Amino acid sequence: MESRRTGMAPFERVAENIRQAIRSGRMKPGEKLPSNRELARQEGVSLVTTQKALGVLQDEGWLVSRASVGVYVNDTQPQEAAPETLDDLRRGFAELRATVTALQERIEGIEQRARQADG
Repeated sequence: MESRRTGMAPFERVAENIRQAIRSGRMKPGEKLPSNRELARQEGVSLVTTQKALGVLQDEGWLVSRASVGVYVNDTQPQEAAPETLDDLRRGFAELRATVTALQERIEGIEQRARQADG
């Protein structure tokens, strides 16, 4: 799991840590999160980073904010995207292949025009 988080922005790592805590049951529906300052201290990040992570999780439906009370784990977890089917992957690969081919053709055209201009 940690290797999956390598390369993530700090706010993304914090958000993923909280998602994992909810998925695993370490954080329960309706449970109040620590204060933003305490969460920042626990995660070893700035307050702004923590606030950004919490905003993302609220937008995704993992957390709810109750004004002047705090941030809580939502009673229902959001639906995560279903894994792609093999057909989806094939279609994506075909689109990627077509894009690469088009780019190669454009590069060859540019190189050919450059050679003609030079010689």
